[in-house]
Amino acid sequence: MKPTKSFRILTPVIMSLFILSIFSGVVAAQATAGEQYKQANEIYQANKDKYDNARKNFEEAKNIFEKANKQLGKLKDENSTQELKQKAKDYLLKAIDFAESQLQVMKSRVENSEKGSIPFNAVTVIDGHTAQLEQLKAKVEQANSTQELKDTHTELKNIVVDINLETRYYMGIVLNNRINNFIVKADNVSIRLDSAIGKLKANGTDTTKLEKEVADFKDAVKKAKESQTKTNDLYGTHNGFANGGTVSNERNANKFLDQGNRLQKETIKNLRNAGNQVIQFVKDLRKLVMNKGQASKNNELNVTGEVTTTPNDEE
Repeated sequence: MKPTKSFRILTPVIMSLFILSIFSGVVAAQATAGEQYKQANEIYQANKDKYDNARKNFEEAKNIFEKANKQLGKLKDENSTQELKQKAKDYLLKAIDFAESQLQVMKSRVENSEKGSIPFNAVTVIDGHTAQLEQLKAKVEQANSTQELKDTHTELKNIVVDINLETRYYMGIVLNNRINNFIVKADNVSIRLDSAIGKLKANGTDTTKLEKEVADFKDAVKKAKESQTKTNDLYGTHNGFANGGTVSNERNANKFLDQGNRLQKETIKNLRNAGNQVIQFVKDLRKLVMNKGQASKNNELNVTGEVTTTPNDEE
């Protein structure tokens, strides 16, 4: 029995997901209860630490098994055979622990994701895989022959493939939800930028450069919306996955996720471009306000922090 690439795709869970800070300092983030966030982050960090430790143990067991397989694999004496079996068991048990740790990280992410963003009970699927892995542990410990270990290894590979595909799927859904929320915020930003230009024009200020920046911002948002619409349609059909969130066809699932990943990258790229235009707009707006020295309180346009605000006309 040889280690396969299937276990090497147990890459770290998509932990960062993109905070999407493209409008940082320009669009106020949604309020999050500090204490709830702290607790969720502590749970996630604890699971991540377990994941990192399990990965380290797995890599060590894999290396030990690979060396033993080269040294003892061709020997036919009973002692060599038994020693190789034990190292194979250790390798498989560490691989199972590694897979379980990935499930726990994913579970904490799912449980603390935006409410309603995942349209099915992903936790149930995750718990189901955990139960499968626990059963595999028992099989490994009770295995008496090389063939039994090979069969268990094959079964574990199949579970690992499903875990990785479902991890990508669930995290893709969460990321999609965040992108949709930011696009809504982008529409609100567009209104505020137009309002700021209107105030400046009322004071006779040349806003040509600002108008170009707003036009570029709107164009980037438009492109982001176009790619995001395609992404939402793609996730609506979720080829390769059943309605309950489990893998139904490995090949279709991979194709769907790869396509979704490309579209999400395109959307995020355009949103970042839009965010850069807003940041430049704010910088240029500040320069105009400072240079012009707007004195009229009635028509004054204030720039607070990184967010442009306009006072009421009645002031």
